[in-house]
Amino acid sequence: MNLWKAVVSGLLLLGALCVEQGWATEAEGTREAKGHISVVIVGGTGDLAKKYLWQGFFQLYSEQVSSGHTFSFYAAALPDADKGEPALFDILKRLRCPAQVSPERCALLRDQFLKLSQYHQAKTEEHYSKLNAEIGQRLQQEGLRETGRLFYLSVPAFAYAGIAAKINSSCRPPAGAWLRVVLEKPFGHDYDSAQLLSTELEKFLKEEEMYRSDHYLGKQVVSQILTFRNENRKFLDPIWNKHHIERVEIVLKETLDAKGNWSCSYGHR
Repeated sequence: MNLWKAVVSGLLLLGALCVEQGWATEAEGTREAKGHISVVIVGGTGDLAKKYLWQGFFQLYSEQVSSGHTFSFYAAALPDADKGEPALFDILKRLRCPAQVSPERCALLRDQFLKLSQYHQAKTEEHYSKLNAEIGQRLQQEGLRETGRLFYLSVPAFAYAGIAAKINSSCRPPAGAWLRVVLEKPFGHDYDSAQLLSTELEKFLKEEEMYRSDHYLGKQVVSQILTFRNENRKFLDPIWNKHHIERVEIVLKETLDAKGNWSCSYGHR
């Protein structure tokens, strides 16, 4: 697993939406405003956001900043602003630019991204309503039109339904703008719990508004490799041997102890 193991779906989603809506980079001299995208990372000061999400969105921003559309980024989490704002700043000051970006360009991008990023407490329906008002006020002041709003839920799965309810009632984008909610983490712990979670979410979000990213599903593939080979020996034996496979690598790239992490209860160990 590399840097993108946890954020690839959200980043590809946002990039795909840019293309889908005709926001691909235009020829020099023909750029025009294409609309504004508001990105809200719920759980925006947590471990996943700190290690992967903000770095990923910053890199996407650095690639899309000249494409004709604008962005704003919001970290939404349970702590109040006195605790949340310093935590967010500590994350943002550690952002790195791609190797091909010059130091001067990198400094400019980081400064722009920092100005576009804000912290908001997101604990109650009132907090989500306040966030919605803040987004609208910011767009009105800058004369921007919101084209879409992306929520990236970097929180435990048991919190999904409650957050979806608050988004639906208090923080949907204006008419004409799309809404996408990325559900990151294990989506339930078995078939029945996943079905129950889907039923709950359908009360507040349309199917096309939800993107599920469950990187734990790869465990099933890995655990069934030998079974898959044994049941397909006729086809695989001619190529699954030392003459065609140079080596097999199993890498567990984790530097932090997972003990005590909530996701352990969903099988992440």
